[in-house]
Amino acid sequence: MRFSLSIPESNPLRWDAPVSTKAISAILIASVVYQAVLALVHTHVYRTSAFAVAAAEFVIYLACLLVLAKRIRLEFVAFVALVFAYLLLLSIFRNALEFKGFRDAMIPLLFYWLGRHVADIGYADRILSILVGIVLAFGFFELFDLDQYTRLLNIFSYYASTGTVTIDTNFVSDSALNLNGLRPAGIGRTILPELLGSHRISSVFLEPVSLGNFSVIVAGWGLAKRRAEYKQMLFFLLSAITLVALSDSRYGLIVVTSLMAIRIAVTDRLNVAAIILPFVSIVALVLVGLFFEGRVADNIMGRLFWTGSTLLGFNIEKILGIQGFNIGYGDMGYAYLLSRWGVLLCIALWAALWLVKMPDERGERFRAYAALYISLILTVSGTSFFALKTAGLLWFLMGSCSNLNAKKAPASCAADTPEIAGRQLNYAN
Repeated sequence: MRFSLSIPESNPLRWDAPVSTKAISAILIASVVYQAVLALVHTHVYRTSAFAVAAAEFVIYLACLLVLAKRIRLEFVAFVALVFAYLLLLSIFRNALEFKGFRDAMIPLLFYWLGRHVADIGYADRILSILVGIVLAFGFFELFDLDQYTRLLNIFSYYASTGTVTIDTNFVSDSALNLNGLRPAGIGRTILPELLGSHRISSVFLEPVSLGNFSVIVAGWGLAKRRAEYKQMLFFLLSAITLVALSDSRYGLIVVTSLMAIRIAVTDRLNVAAIILPFVSIVALVLVGLFFEGRVADNIMGRLFWTGSTLLGFNIEKILGIQGFNIGYGDMGYAYLLSRWGVLLCIALWAALWLVKMPDERGERFRAYAALYISLILTVSGTSFFALKTAGLLWFLMGSCSNLNAKKAPASCAADTPEIAGRQLNYAN
C-alpha cells in the first residue's frame, strides 16, 4: 500500500493566504442591512445623520480592501488608478471635486473584485440564499405586523434626519414609512391590490424601490442557472416573484417577466447582444422626449419623457461630464450617470465588463441579465442603481461568475476552513 500527501502552495481558488468566508459574508450582509441598522439606532438610541451613513459605507469599503489586501493584483491597481485619474481630470475641468462620482465608481470596483478573486459560484449561491431569507423574513414581518415594524424602525424620521426627505413632503400624515411606502390616492397598487392594499413592503431596505431592484437581481441569478440546477433556479425565481409582489415594484414586474421570456426564447449565443442595450435605451428615451410631449404624469411614460427631453438638452460639455454634475436629476438615471462620469468613462467601463472572459454559460447569461437590469433601471430611476444595499451584491455576483477557477474548484473550496480543503490526500492500494 502506498500513501502520499501533497499540499499545494495555495488553494486553487485563492492565490495567497485563504480568507474565511465569514468575513465576506459579514461584508455582504452589512451592505444589504446597514441602512436598517442605522434606522434602528436612530429610532431607539440617537439621531443619525448623513455623516453616519457615509461612515458606515466607508467601513464596508475598508473591509473590502482589507479582505483583498493580500490578493490585489497589478491589473486591479492599474484599473482603479486609471478610473480615479480620469475622475480627477474631470474635477480639474470642472474646477470642483465631486466625491459622489468617486463613491459610485468604488462600489463596482471593490465588490466585483471581491467576488472575482475570493468567491465562487457555490459560495455565491449560499450567501444569496441567506440574504433572500433575511429579506423575506423582515418583509413578512412588515406585512403582518406593520405597527410593530414602524415602532421598531421609524423610516420617515430616519430619512428626514439624514437629509433624504424633508418633513413637509410626507403626504401621509403620521406615517413612519418612507414616501413611496404607500401608493397615493389615484395611483393605487398594481399587484394584488385587494389582498395587500396600498402598503408597499420595504423589508430591510427601508423603501420598496430597492426591494424591487433586489428581486430583479435574485431573479437574474436564478434564471442564469443551468437546467440541471432547476431546484436552485426555482427557489431564486419564486423568491423574486414574491418580493416583486410585496414591494409592488412595477419595474420589477416588467424586468422579471422579460428575463423569464429571454431565458425561454433566447439562445445563449445571442446573450452577447445585450451589450447594445444601454445605447438602445438612450435612443428610445430621446424618441420619447421628441414625440410624446404633453403626455407627462407620475408614471413610467412620464419618467421616460422627462429623461428623454433632458438628454435632448445635453450639450457636449454635459455629455463629457464637465457641466451639470451639480444638478439634481431626480429619476433621470442616464442624465445622472453622464453628468457624474462623462460618456468616455461610461463607455470604457461598459466595454471592460464585456471584455471579461466568463468561464461558463451561467456567467454569460447573468452578465446579459444584469445588462438588462442596468439599462432599464437607468431609464426610470436616478440613483437607486448606485445604492450600496443592492449594487454591492450585484457586482459581487458578477465577480463570482467571472472567477476563472470557480469551474475547476470543488464546492468545499468555499468552506470556512479552506486550508483543510486545499489538502489533497491520495491513497493507492
